[in-house]
Amino acid sequence: MPVKVRCRQCEKVFAAPDRARGKAIRCPGCQEPVKVPAGKEKAPVDSAADGDTVFSSLDLSKAEDTTARLCPKCASEVSADDRTCPNCHVDLQTGAVSARMQKRLKRKGPNPALFYKAAWVDSWHFMLANQRLAIQTWIVNIGVALIQCLMVFVAFWIVVTFLPAPPNEMAQADVAEDKAYKVPLLSELLKEDGFQIMSVLTVMIYMIVTGWIWTMAVQITRTTLARKGRAKRLSFQVVDSLANGFKMYFWGVIFPLPVMIFAGPVILLLAGGAAALTAGNMPGGAALMAIPVLVIVGLIQLLVLLSIPSALAHMAQKHTYKAWSFPLMAFTAVRNIVPNLYLLLVGLVCIILPAAVVGGGIAIVQLVLKESFGPPHLLAWTKLIDFNGASEGTTASVPFPWKPVGCYLGTIVVGSLVGGYGLIFWMRAVGLYAYYFQQRLSLVQRTHPGQLAGFWARYIAALVDMVIIASVGIVFEPIELWKMNEKGRLAAVLVGGLAVFFVSKFGFGPGLGFAYLALLPVCGFSYFARSESSKEQATLGKEAVGIKVTGPNGERLTFAKAGMRAFLKLILGGGVASLLAGFTPKKQALHDMIAGTLVVFRGDLDRE
Repeated sequence: MPVKVRCRQCEKVFAAPDRARGKAIRCPGCQEPVKVPAGKEKAPVDSAADGDTVFSSLDLSKAEDTTARLCPKCASEVSADDRTCPNCHVDLQTGAVSARMQKRLKRKGPNPALFYKAAWVDSWHFMLANQRLAIQTWIVNIGVALIQCLMVFVAFWIVVTFLPAPPNEMAQADVAEDKAYKVPLLSELLKEDGFQIMSVLTVMIYMIVTGWIWTMAVQITRTTLARKGRAKRLSFQVVDSLANGFKMYFWGVIFPLPVMIFAGPVILLLAGGAAALTAGNMPGGAALMAIPVLVIVGLIQLLVLLSIPSALAHMAQKHTYKAWSFPLMAFTAVRNIVPNLYLLLVGLVCIILPAAVVGGGIAIVQLVLKESFGPPHLLAWTKLIDFNGASEGTTASVPFPWKPVGCYLGTIVVGSLVGGYGLIFWMRAVGLYAYYFQQRLSLVQRTHPGQLAGFWARYIAALVDMVIIASVGIVFEPIELWKMNEKGRLAAVLVGGLAVFFVSKFGFGPGLGFAYLALLPVCGFSYFARSESSKEQATLGKEAVGIKVTGPNGERLTFAKAGMRAFLKLILGGGVASLLAGFTPKKQALHDMIAGTLVVFRGDLDRE
């Protein structure tokens, strides 16, 4: 065991190796010989010799232990093969810390350079060790595809079996008069709008697949961050998968929304210019104007694609609000452009085999069967274009497109199997990206109760609230007001009466539009005031992020104070006024400073 000794010349304290006990070694500071204590075994001292000392008969040239290699800075014993000291990291030849080592010491966490090899090797071993996840993904895809085909077949059968034949010429006049008041039968509804209905239902049931993929991706990322080679067993739940699928659909709307607010008018302006040039018969005018549109849309799509790995890394944390911010994730993606492009390459390699399977299915249907390839509802309703119903007592002669639908289902079965393995491989690579670059991703793993919420947390909450108010606020806010108290019921009646007034004045369609525009700020005011004065102290958007609104001392707001804050937020422009939250000491927006309120995190459940 090393022993600490002090040099009497320079007063430097250093560690001497155990083998140097009872010997003299040179001080690493001043190079003077220093005696190392021998421990319990003390060398005999000749006290008879007058004036002799311990060092009087010591040959210093032979006393130093030349078999021990010591670090010139910390005097730690190092092996003969070491180039740097494992204790203080100095170069044993120069006695200084190299620039490369200084950079490594400043970096906290794993070496990012190891990611590029691990993205292939580690992902391959992980995929082989977690094949059950690929099989589960395959089974989920097969189940949803079967439900889709069954749903389309039942709707097709209802149309061809129960759709009545068109009336004769004598009755057509009476039918035309009553058409505006006629309630269509299910078969007529499916014949006219069945394709749109089946499209919406298909999108809804495929939420199950999207939600399962999201659940699996988050679990694999968490497993990778924990440096484990086998993911925790996942049980498939339809309700959970639907909820997560809706969450990912919602993310697809919220995430690019801020940039589309600014890019949308530019795209519309350029498209209008292209239409004007086309109308003016300017040669190449439409193509000239279409180029900037394609560049803008392509750039946005590329940034969204490159932002997915960073967003997924944040989705695997306890606090996910940064994953919903397109500007923040786009900046992170550009900052880590090399590993993100590398992940894009890995994804392209993973998609080659599933794409080949889909291409083979399309080729078989179109070249061998001479049929069109597409989703079942498109194939079925293509057959129903010229079908006008069957007379009573006759049998419909429109066959269901079994062959192309069967090939579509077979393509899904085979493609989802190889695609499941590819997904596991790529998700592991994304998890490795989150692990090796975690210091550059600024992952939010913990918040403390009462911690001030910054701009990005409030920004995401505001986006969610904006979508909720714009989409369902005018319907559900009067219901919530009705449930509050007597004053809330009166407000709900007034809101409903105003909507009825607009409908009766301008007709059903225009009246609903005018009522929507008139009631939108009213419902927005009610939504913020009611939610932020409730026991949750937060709107739905703030609850999703984990923040709440309080008074200056953390107290709950009264309805009057929450109403004042909501009114100020509306008249000052909530989005513009909230920009100040990124610069003020207490992270307050303009309406917070006037109303005397704070926005803070609720904190994690495992509070300190």
